[in-house]
Amino acid sequence: MVERTGQRFGAYTLGPHVADGSMGAIYQALHDQTRERVAIKVLHPHVARDAVAVERFRREYETAKSLRHAHIIEVLDFGETADGAEFMTMEFLEGEELSLLLARKGPFRPARTVRVACQLAIALHHAHADGVIHRDLKPDNIFVCSGSNGEEIRVLDFGSVKLQVEIGPKLTMLGTTLGSPCYMSPEQAMGKHDVDPRTDVFAQAAIMHELATGEVAFAGPVITEILRKIVAEDPPAVSIVNPEYPRAFDEVLRKGLRKDKLERFGSSMELAEAMLAAFGLEADVERWASAPVDEIEKSIGDAPNIPPVPPETPSALGTGVAAELPTRGPRGARLTIGVIVAAALILGGWLLLRV
Repeated sequence: MVERTGQRFGAYTLGPHVADGSMGAIYQALHDQTRERVAIKVLHPHVARDAVAVERFRREYETAKSLRHAHIIEVLDFGETADGAEFMTMEFLEGEELSLLLARKGPFRPARTVRVACQLAIALHHAHADGVIHRDLKPDNIFVCSGSNGEEIRVLDFGSVKLQVEIGPKLTMLGTTLGSPCYMSPEQAMGKHDVDPRTDVFAQAAIMHELATGEVAFAGPVITEILRKIVAEDPPAVSIVNPEYPRAFDEVLRKGLRKDKLERFGSSMELAEAMLAAFGLEADVERWASAPVDEIEKSIGDAPNIPPVPPETPSALGTGVAAELPTRGPRGARLTIGVIVAAALILGGWLLLRV
């Protein structure tokens, strides 16, 4: 890594190095005149030589700059260093990534999940209304800050976005623009290109599962096992892992994690509203996104008891892949299904590498 502390980037002087990622390093910086504190992300030298990586970085800047939302990181400027590396100036955030917070503190209480999940839904709804699909939503890309009324999130890293009306070259860096394995939707895992807002809805539901349980919804020792679970299995019911959550919450996540995207919630707000209903709360996502956790907790406690939602019958599961895979049956049938799933995963991986 090139040490850049003390260098001047435009009107800013770089201070201490505060974070590192696969694409670039992040420094704290001060404006030379206003003394405004910002964060500057500068590409690693080896990344700066990759035309696709540079285009992805520029796309991240252009997309975040155009969105401008309270729960999406604010970007300020874009430029090039004297040695030819691109950099981006952003608001300076104090806090930590959601992934680190979960690893340090474990699962969230229901009221805290409600607040964070509502903020995430609002941010995604804003992006989707502008025709932007994130495609790489994960706890690493959600930053949790302290606000005057409680925790406030910022969604980061729009470099993987897919514009509904695609402009410019297709960005195809495996593992970045195509999503992170644990939060990929089934359509992404199988190498399909017809992503839409419901692709982000799947990741949104997977993150809600992790907020409630502290565990990744689709975990495995290797990528192929993770992809197999995404395509063919459902995660454990939250109410079994964490009894603080009602069975109605399980049914909300079940729909959000449908294998067939046509069977999922149609939008991030629909998913959030269903979550609120599961806790007996008014379907006002904006209200609960800004309400103090204590108020949310009291409202959940005062809400009428929500009767358990009966489990769906196999016929009600629709045409998702999981519904088509019987758990029991003749050995030949199980073998055929295994071959189909393996072939789909291999073909999906091949397509990702070929794009």
